[in-house]
Amino acid sequence: MNLYEDQFLEEHDFPTVDKASKTLIIASTARCGSHMLGHALYKTDSFGFPLEYANPANLRRWKERFGIKDVDKLMLQIKRHRTSENGLFSIKIHYNHIKQFGSFTNLMNIFPDAHYVLLSRHDVLEQAVSLAIANQTGVWISGQKPVNENPVYNAIQINHCLRQTILNNASWRYILAASGVNYIEMDFSQIKHHLVSSISTIARFVETEVKHFPTEQATEKQSNNLNKEWTRRFLEDFDLSEELLYPKREPILPKVTRKLQRIFGR
Repeated sequence: MNLYEDQFLEEHDFPTVDKASKTLIIASTARCGSHMLGHALYKTDSFGFPLEYANPANLRRWKERFGIKDVDKLMLQIKRHRTSENGLFSIKIHYNHIKQFGSFTNLMNIFPDAHYVLLSRHDVLEQAVSLAIANQTGVWISGQKPVNENPVYNAIQINHCLRQTILNNASWRYILAASGVNYIEMDFSQIKHHLVSSISTIARFVETEVKHFPTEQATEKQSNNLNKEWTRRFLEDFDLSEELLYPKREPILPKVTRKLQRIFGR
């Protein structure tokens, strides 16, 4: 796993606190702009440091740093070190990270009364293409060294990423609505082009003051001509064929039932 190593450094810790008074959860999917938003919020010194603490690969490293194996106890320890002075802790959680907590019910127990920002991208095909490229190169943020410098276009892979992203977005909307938690929705484009006002919206939502606003985009844009080329090719290749539209899968009802049981822990 090509980890973002900078996230584990103690220099990003805040003064240790006994507990956070508020929690912000960025409910996200891969390549939706959550890294850009998280770093922008970090630069304000008002939202802790929103990172993918529950990403399985990251989780292993956090367990090593603090010498804690239990996820519930580990999250409490991370909160002690990554909560900003105003008492706010933030975390990014992709939908597939929920299983690291055992269930969404347990996630709510670890982060009671959390505020959720559901972050998505309007152009979900571009997101899927970006995800397919990142899966091959191992580069998830600017500055990471690629494990493969020659990604190969694959329509089936992009189609899988597209389906999975749409499913995860829908699953987030379903579980946030069904659980009755407090959440708002924001779009990547909105944050990218209106960063300061977007941060202000989030600050009002969690009822906190912002120490200072970032003056520029927190992370570099990674998309390039390759993304555009793959998007163009996929649109040309997509022919409503059965292979793309109807991949072999198990009956939907049993699958959904088992998934809901895992999520709610019942």
